Amino acid sequence: MFGRYFYNKNIRNIIILFGTVFNDIAVRRTNNNNDTKNQFKVPIAYGPAEKYLTMLEQGQLNANAQKSTLTLPRMSFEIQTMTYDATRKLQTKKRMREAKPLGTIDSIKVTNGGSGYTSVRTVTVHNPPTNLNATATAVLGTAALGTADQVVSITLDTVGTGYTSRPNVTISGGGGSGATATANLDASTTTLVTAYTPVPYNFEIELSIMVKNSDDGAQILEQILPYFTPEYHVTLNEMATLGVKRDIPIVLNSLSTEDSYEGDFISRRALIHTLGFTVQGYLYGPTQDQGIIREVDANVGANFNDRIDSNIDVKPDPLDADPDDDFGFTTTTTVFE
Repeated sequence: MFGRYFYNKNIRNIIILFGTVFNDIAVRRTNNNNDTKNQFKVPIAYGPAEKYLTMLEQGQLNANAQKSTLTLPRMSFEIQTMTYDATRKLQTKKRMREAKPLGTIDSIKVTNGGSGYTSVRTVTVHNPPTNLNATATAVLGTAALGTADQVVSITLDTVGTGYTSRPNVTISGGGGSGATATANLDASTTTLVTAYTPVPYNFEIELSIMVKNSDDGAQILEQILPYFTPEYHVTLNEMATLGVKRDIPIVLNSLSTEDSYEGDFISRRALIHTLGFTVQGYLYGPTQDQGIIREVDANVGANFNDRIDSNIDVKPDPLDADPDDDFGFTTTTTVFE
């Protein structure tokens, strides 16, 4: 549609977020003295409750099966509807942006030379999220300058790849201590990721709690209901490429109970508690990668005779600053006679 493929996994992330909220519910079995016999987590999966009830019935009706492959209690959840929420509409033409380094190291600057070093030290540039580590070698000073036992510079042997932020640098060995350094990402390999503001959608989700006795159901409900008043907020890494994290409200709307105890003597009881929730999420459109302008070089002159009177060169200070950093500008003006 519209000639461009994109998939931000926004709906998938909402499903994972919702399931994670209820992933640690447990049921405890006790004896007549109220001593704990065993405790186990209640399994949860995405899908309609009817699917699991059908599997339960099929297991019971199988005369050759000594035990059903599906046991209770368990939980399931499913998105029922997705509707646009005009009350949370954002400015549609506003763009969101995030500077993303493409992953190479430009240089390593010594911030403290330390003291007591007698040999070449080990320089470790800590692992990038993916791909290759950068490697470097520490250089000692000279006796003439009184820096023979100090680290005065670091030579970058390989630039590495896959760095998304400045990595930590450690200097060890050589008999000394106190040397520190900072790695700088290659400014020329930084890209600006942009996207229009997201569209608000409400995800109506039903959570079904299937149990075989009322005590199991009560245990599960009491581990859920106190947290919803009626909403519960969960932080979601909503759009990793833009660095967007958001507190997502999960609102409890309804609670109903269905008891299928009526039936023949071979049918097992299935007590079902159904909770209706609204997850207030967002859907994002496609992102765009744009280069960052780090230098403007302009010639100034009169148009009528093509004469160049001056040249103005503007660069950010520092040169590797990101768009959201606190930075200044260095302006160089050259006047031609």
